[in-house]
Amino acid sequence: MEGHPSSPGHINHNPMIFLDMDGVLTREISSWNMVNLAMGVDNSQNYEKYKEGKINYDQFLRLDLENWVGSGKIISASSVKELLNSVELYPGAREGCRLLMENGYTPVIVSGGLLWLAERISRELGIQHYFANLVMSRNDEILPNGVAIVDPKNKGKIVEHMKRIHKPSFTVSVGDSPDDESMFTSTDYFISFNNKKEFRRPNGYDLKADNFMEIAKIALEIRRKHS
Repeated sequence: MEGHPSSPGHINHNPMIFLDMDGVLTREISSWNMVNLAMGVDNSQNYEKYKEGKINYDQFLRLDLENWVGSGKIISASSVKELLNSVELYPGAREGCRLLMENGYTPVIVSGGLLWLAERISRELGIQHYFANLVMSRNDEILPNGVAIVDPKNKGKIVEHMKRIHKPSFTVSVGDSPDDESMFTSTDYFISFNNKKEFRRPNGYDLKADNFMEIAKIALEIRRKHS
């Protein structure tokens, strides 16, 4: 994963908290769907194929971008970034992330969403490490290909990569979808945030809340167990 956004930095063994972006750090639950709607693109059939394992995530990503380019809309990298700039932070995200970092946590964004949005969110929240999916462009023109850095079903791969580099004292993950399970199972603790009601796991925290600060409170409770 060398070359992707996320500088290894120095090893300090701080606990790490891995955060999904869409629906956890932002109000928007899917940055991909947000752009699809703006482009008038319906990717539901391709999504079903991906869920059923008929295509892999690289293929799904490429098909999405081909649909963007073929939508007939005037589309540019700058116009998509402008659209993503309208995405609001989840209530309490700024204060919650600050509190987590003040208490020794190293936050990491792990998102199946768009890297353009992850870059903006990480900058606003002061998060150094972030992983999301890259859309390619040339002279501001979006190209029908990209780099699938994060497969939503295999976020655990990113977690394990960061654990090998940073050797954190313990790890926590936060996600809002059953697709986050590989991230949950790769960390010592997990917080299932506003997840689907049928998603229940006995060894995690099941949180229903409308403010990110509730996530931070649980993470600080976990931190105290290790102090």
